[in-house]
Amino acid sequence: MKSISELAGELKGVEGGWEAVVLGWAYGMARGVAEVVLQQIDQELMKKREKGLRVKGFKERCLTTVFGDVRIKRRLYVDQSGKQRYLLDEAIGLRKRAQVSSLLAGRAVFLGSHTSFEKCEQILDCFVPQGISHTTVHRLVGKVVDIHLNEEAKEIGDVFEEGVIPEGEGRVVPYLLVEGDGTNIALQREEERRAEVKVGIAYEGWQMVGKDRYALKEKSIYAGIMSGQEFWEGFSVALAHKYDLAKVGQVIVGGDGAEWVKEGAEVLGGMYQLDRFHLLRALRGGLREEEVKGVYEACITGDVAEADGLLRQAQGKAKGEAVEKVAQLRGYLLNNASGLRDYRLEVGKPHLRGLGAIESNIDKLVAHRMKKDGMSWTKRGGDRMVRLICLREKGELQTWINRWPEAEPRQDSPPEEDKPKGRRPDGEKYSVWLEAKLPALHGPHCNRPWVQALSAIAHANGAIIR
Repeated sequence: MKSISELAGELKGVEGGWEAVVLGWAYGMARGVAEVVLQQIDQELMKKREKGLRVKGFKERCLTTVFGDVRIKRRLYVDQSGKQRYLLDEAIGLRKRAQVSSLLAGRAVFLGSHTSFEKCEQILDCFVPQGISHTTVHRLVGKVVDIHLNEEAKEIGDVFEEGVIPEGEGRVVPYLLVEGDGTNIALQREEERRAEVKVGIAYEGWQMVGKDRYALKEKSIYAGIMSGQEFWEGFSVALAHKYDLAKVGQVIVGGDGAEWVKEGAEVLGGMYQLDRFHLLRALRGGLREEEVKGVYEACITGDVAEADGLLRQAQGKAKGEAVEKVAQLRGYLLNNASGLRDYRLEVGKPHLRGLGAIESNIDKLVAHRMKKDGMSWTKRGGDRMVRLICLREKGELQTWINRWPEAEPRQDSPPEEDKPKGRRPDGEKYSVWLEAKLPALHGPHCNRPWVQALSAIAHANGAIIR
């Protein structure tokens, strides 16, 4: 260990001055302590090892940590079958061939969800003795997200193909507000030039956080580059982990008129609400200002006939291009007729706030990270990033990083014993649960192949359809 006088002698000419010298000394101490601690743990594991394990020798590996590169010397064991094991690696969750510690990986991935991988490298260089490259950050992001995606795909398959009920908190609320919208990102190395990122939020209401300031209560998020059907399958399973959807009083699904958002109301068994912002924008884009108020009031009370009558009158008075604009507006309102009436009138809660939180969430979740500085993505890379952002917002990044050692690649046809065990209802309850959880069985999409598959499961008297 260096003396104080030796440290003082190093201050001259050092970039960062005394702070850099002290910090470098502290990092060195931390590395030394880490090596001693790991050696002691390895020694204790040897004493308590199970019978049949013999020490074959020692192996070293280098691991980049938050305080620099640490040399880890640990015992290599061989069991009676000849399989090699490192008890220290198993005890501390050290992954095979991992070059970065879990804590440093978590911080790198967290940064990667906020800014470009190149900037991540620069930021880490400011705070970590041995930084990691932007390609390493990119690779870490792929690993943690792919593990999550594999498990999600498996769970969705279990629910929609096998009828396994997902375990959940079972929260019951009088109403659940759900909003969906999409935003386009630029693509590279793809046939298409742009792709839509679908974003959904669900919340139980609002809570005041300051003067005239409100935050969403119990917000859940879901996003990805996928079809509408895939989106609602994934989001509904995610919500089932939190809520008992069969007992939620009323589900309100809000959107801008996109068909995939309307399908969410069918899947969740809720009512559709056309977002007031998009409604007003459409009205102001097709009508004169003095005509907007009457049509808007007719819309929010659900009087479609009155609204369309006012539009016909406006169309009769219009001239030139304005005639076509009013015609398009009539088509827009008629296409969204089921979502015009204000949901607060339906649930009998006029004091509630209106929908419309999705726009700011799209900016926060997608635009700030994925649409600035001329960024472009592959479809796979874009989907990975938005999934990573969702994990960050839910506070689950480190959880999934810590699960790397136990994660295995998903098999195309896993053997029966490898499938997760979930609670399956028996007999009539099996059908009742599916019909309660999956209202699409009776909606306008009941003739679609995926809905017919659900129907077959729901009416199979508990049999597992393969």
